[in-house]
Amino acid sequence: MLRRASSRMLSRISVRQYADAVNITGSVRAAYAKGMAARPLDKQLLPKSMYGGINYVTLLTGSTIIGQQGAKFVTTLLQSSRVPVETQIIEAGQDDEYFNSVLRNRSAVHVDIQADGPAKEKALKISNDLDLYVFKTRTRSFPGFNCRFPGVDIQMIGQNNMGNYSELEYSPVKGVVEALSVVTQKGNEKYLKHAFAAAAKAGRKRVTLINKAKEWPISDGSLVKAAMEMHCDYKHCLELELMEVEEAVSRLITDPTYFDCLFASDRYATFLSTICSGVCGGANLFSAVEIGDHHAVFKPLQTKLSLTNYATLSAYGIVATIVDLFQHLGHDKCADALWTEMLRTMEEGIRTQEFGGKDNGEYVICNIVNKLRCRSLGMA
Repeated sequence: MLRRASSRMLSRISVRQYADAVNITGSVRAAYAKGMAARPLDKQLLPKSMYGGINYVTLLTGSTIIGQQGAKFVTTLLQSSRVPVETQIIEAGQDDEYFNSVLRNRSAVHVDIQADGPAKEKALKISNDLDLYVFKTRTRSFPGFNCRFPGVDIQMIGQNNMGNYSELEYSPVKGVVEALSVVTQKGNEKYLKHAFAAAAKAGRKRVTLINKAKEWPISDGSLVKAAMEMHCDYKHCLELELMEVEEAVSRLITDPTYFDCLFASDRYATFLSTICSGVCGGANLFSAVEIGDHHAVFKPLQTKLSLTNYATLSAYGIVATIVDLFQHLGHDKCADALWTEMLRTMEEGIRTQEFGGKDNGEYVICNIVNKLRCRSLGMA
């Protein structure tokens, strides 16, 4: 009797799933609804777009004031730095053109801020399609720039497109919604391999893996276990520390200098980066990069976090973004020169209004550009 009942139950479930799949457009409540950000088949890797020694980079801008302002800042800095880098400008909304351009150029700069649902969905789809599985940002304190703790320097290396970012949810019955957090051992190992290598290359001494393995022993627990196993290859240069999310948030707010490098799954990486940037003066001071094995998208951190409380795009975040781009492309001397000039403007008291100054972003960029031109002419 039990076997017959089980068979009938399974048959009913199968029929219902089939019916729901057929009527997916008419009955969203009972249908399996998979997000538009589902990862497609692997794309063919194109050769690097370097023609005549010039790197081509995709520049995603937009029709908004922030998008136009950011594009102007980026092109001005590239021209003044005298680096062999040219931009291919793509307007926001040209999704296929943008994807194909990044696929070809392998590097992109995204300067527009759009926080609505469709824009976030498109950004997530690009991240999944290009397999940008790591998110990195470095937050640090600058004297006089709203940071209460001197000496803060935190490198965040987070997982970018797994777990919550699988964007899978469905409604089995009316009034009930289930969201799926899909985690794979292969994905965890790939992320951790990149994260440990990046931390060691950056000269970090201690990495803190933020987790909730007590509450999520299978998903977070698998990441913790993989990290402990992989750490064996880095014991000579890196110390591994495990920390619960609640303790990490408390320490970030009260004693951020404790941390050196943070690892976190995509469930925690974004909001931890928000806290780090807030402690260090604001997200408009910093940059972020979403990176995979072959492609990278560089953004001001306020763009990555979709922060719309800023009326304009910060010049400091743009400069930090271009510095990261130069380092990625191998132009380290140009990156060092640009970063040095930005630090000089800070030390000389040239500040924008959000940091208590009287200058605007255009003036900061122009000051940096003029000094770079003087350098190139041997006048500085």
